[in-house]
Amino acid sequence: MMKPISSEPLHTLTDYENYSVTSQTYDTTRNPIGLEIILGCFAATNIRPLHEQVILDAGCGTGNYLQAIHHKVRACYGIDVNEGMLAQAQRKFGKGSLVKFDHGSLVNLPYPDDFFDGITCNQVIHHLDDPKQTDAFPNVQAILSTTYRVLRPQGVLVLNTCSRQQLVDGYWWADLMPEVVDQMAARIPSIELTMEMLEIAGFQIGGIIVPLHEVLQGPSYFDPAGPLQKSFRDGDSTWSLLSEEKLHRTLERIRTMNEDGSIIQYLDEREKRRKRVGQTTFIFARKS
Repeated sequence: MMKPISSEPLHTLTDYENYSVTSQTYDTTRNPIGLEIILGCFAATNIRPLHEQVILDAGCGTGNYLQAIHHKVRACYGIDVNEGMLAQAQRKFGKGSLVKFDHGSLVNLPYPDDFFDGITCNQVIHHLDDPKQTDAFPNVQAILSTTYRVLRPQGVLVLNTCSRQQLVDGYWWADLMPEVVDQMAARIPSIELTMEMLEIAGFQIGGIIVPLHEVLQGPSYFDPAGPLQKSFRDGDSTWSLLSEEKLHRTLERIRTMNEDGSIIQYLDEREKRRKRVGQTTFIFARKS
């Protein structure tokens, strides 16, 4: 059952990942997956034609999603709490662009009521709450409330997150650091709890889509030696939860598996698991 929001102050971003540094190489491996899902939800479940819609990317990072969809809609906004990520995003758009960026908190969006036709939030909510402080996910609840406020009636929120099973079986290297996967899983409300929070915020659930064929890091994900490079690890924040000692041990194991050839069979088995569960889950919901 959903726990009430506590009286503790809300935080805008947990500090386990230094995105001011990561932003420099984030685009090396990270892809905007699920674009057809996001645009399809905006187009099919909104009262305005897609090309007339005003869209927000909440937690826009380096602007990969905005770069892919801005020419399909009337106007786009992006907001992020990290200035390094925003700086990278702004470099992708020239002067006169209809994409507007804001530096600010996602738990209290600085926009008027009923402003957006659609909002997308991609792989963000695991950065919002520290499970050591609370398991009620107050910041996730706050984000859902503020997105509801700034959406127009019948506007659509598309939330891209992960289930626990996807964290365990959807990433080939997860089996090498199960304790860290457990830590990450604790940061993300379950799919069922997320839908409950959406309904509490006032949303009407539209559905769930799991793109089994898409991977967050694109072709780079399949590189058996990829994690040996920092730029690869920067593409997934799970790696930043590893201590220096555990990171060293994990990388040594990957290096050994590459050298003795056992990585091939290992990857084959892990791929079978990924193809059954996927890496991400898209939940779409409409403002009542």
